[in-house]
Amino acid sequence: MSYSQFDHVISVPQGQLMVRQQGSESASNVLVLGGISGGREIYNEAGKGWWQGLVRDAELLRYNVWSLDYLGGIGSSTCQATPTTVELQAQAIQTALTQVGVDRLHAVIGGSYGGCVGMAMATADALPVERLIVLGAAHRASAQAVMLRSLQRDFVALAEELGEAERGIALARALAMVSYRGTTGLDARFPTTSAAIDFMHQRALRLVQQDPVGARQLFTVFGPALDAFRVAPQQINVATLLIGFKDDLLVPKHVLTELAALLPDCRGYEHVDTAHGHDGFILNTAVFGPTIKDFLEDL
Repeated sequence: MSYSQFDHVISVPQGQLMVRQQGSESASNVLVLGGISGGREIYNEAGKGWWQGLVRDAELLRYNVWSLDYLGGIGSSTCQATPTTVELQAQAIQTALTQVGVDRLHAVIGGSYGGCVGMAMATADALPVERLIVLGAAHRASAQAVMLRSLQRDFVALAEELGEAERGIALARALAMVSYRGTTGLDARFPTTSAAIDFMHQRALRLVQQDPVGARQLFTVFGPALDAFRVAPQQINVATLLIGFKDDLLVPKHVLTELAALLPDCRGYEHVDTAHGHDGFILNTAVFGPTIKDFLEDL
């Protein structure tokens, strides 16, 4: 099978979207969208893509795969006006893909924030979507997720008042790290409390050092967008596969069960037994990747 990879810089009304195309150019189009800090580097031949397992376990390179750096987030996309809602981000992506000749998506695969963007795209008429795969995302925010993200913004605002802006962003990210991981997985990985604390702060500092402006907007722009996101599941009139994760503090099982019951064409709902909580959508691809592969092939 031939393999190709290209980066496209595509102008949209909000700025310029950096989009990656890889896989088999002649095959059906599949859009892959990650969480708020996930960018276009989902897979590379060196094995260091951030969603390497998904591409491998679902055999995505058989398709014409598209991924991107979100407008206003981490990465190489640039914008004059950061999309303040999930729907505006979805519109920008639809506009960009249309400009490079994509007239239909065989599937949208979205994890976390990307799952919300995928749902927004599936309810719009701008670019037809045939299949939707939602991992660790739901049609509405849970109360606990809203509370956690509110605290993150409080950290950012308070630190800025004290003249310690980057410290506030790092603390917000540290709190996010706690909410992304499952309690069982953290206990197994860090038998000592000092190691757990070091991990939390080191990972937070890494993001801030990478892009302090983009990192700030993950909490001040993307967070409120997730809090406000709400879609009527009955409006998602495409075949949908829904995947959730044990001990996900951000997208709990009862919200996903509600979504599955209301979807007009839910082709499956799998709740993965994982030690990694919300981050199971990145770390447990060997479990659900084959299910996605079959769903993409199903006529």
